Amino acid sequence: MAAEAAFWDSMLPAFTPLLKKITDAAKKAHEELVVTDFEKRLNAEYITLTEKDMAAFGVTLARKGSDALVTVLPQIGGKEIEGVLSEGEQRVHALALFFAELETCPQSVLVFDDPISSFDYNYIANYCARLRDFALKHPGHQTIVLTHNWEFFVQLQTTLNSGGLDPHVSVQVLENCSVVADYSEKSDELKADITAVLNLPGEPTKAQKEDMAGKMRRLIEAVVNTHVFNSTRQQYKQRKHSVSEFHRYTKLVRLETAEATTLRDLYAKLSITEHDDTRNAYVNTDKATFQSRYGAVVAVENAVISRK
Repeated sequence: MAAEAAFWDSMLPAFTPLLKKITDAAKKAHEELVVTDFEKRLNAEYITLTEKDMAAFGVTLARKGSDALVTVLPQIGGKEIEGVLSEGEQRVHALALFFAELETCPQSVLVFDDPISSFDYNYIANYCARLRDFALKHPGHQTIVLTHNWEFFVQLQTTLNSGGLDPHVSVQVLENCSVVADYSEKSDELKADITAVLNLPGEPTKAQKEDMAGKMRRLIEAVVNTHVFNSTRQQYKQRKHSVSEFHRYTKLVRLETAEATTLRDLYAKLSITEHDDTRNAYVNTDKATFQSRYGAVVAVENAVISRK
């Protein structure tokens, strides 16, 4: 053992100082290559999501431990972050950190579950734009966004479409917590689905009637959005309205009063939630009735197109 000690002392006479130099160099490299890069990316995410930098929120990175690992301090002004920030602000901090980490994340499937809960309008718009930019930069990733917020759903679609992502977006509607169906607002596709059921022999099933009613409601929206509003998405079924008030909308192609009344009445009849008993909503609505309603929607569509 003495001989081995003498050997290593002769070969590495300054091992401890050398080890310190190696350690210091490693920490410096980690600071420059990892920490500084991450700090820049995180700050960029704050600017993108909130239009303010990290300093505006008092957020800093703390170097902790012997390896100088980086931790985002969960405190502001010495108080726990959840004690001084609203739920929406907390979510913004979490999303900024998440997007910063995504740049070096190996996973290719991302899931956002109701990401804009408690957000104000500006934060929602910024998040939609960030998701669009991420999708454009990382076409090999699959992003899944779950939401029950209709306004966000519409705005996200509009923002994604502005980036030319419409062919890459699939919208699925979950009904009764079990059935997922592809969502479309293209009138030709909707009409094809509706007529396919109407052309079947015999009476449609209750499930087919519910599906057909939903697609007719969507067809009404698609007709008005495409032709009256020049392909600009409008929301018709608002919580405060018992039925959609088509008369109150500003029109690029005029919608006659009688046509607006027809669409309003049809929309109400095709809305399950406006029936007293949703279980029996379509029991007494037969195929002939659906055929008449469908014909009325198509007649309004043809009339509007003729006035373009």
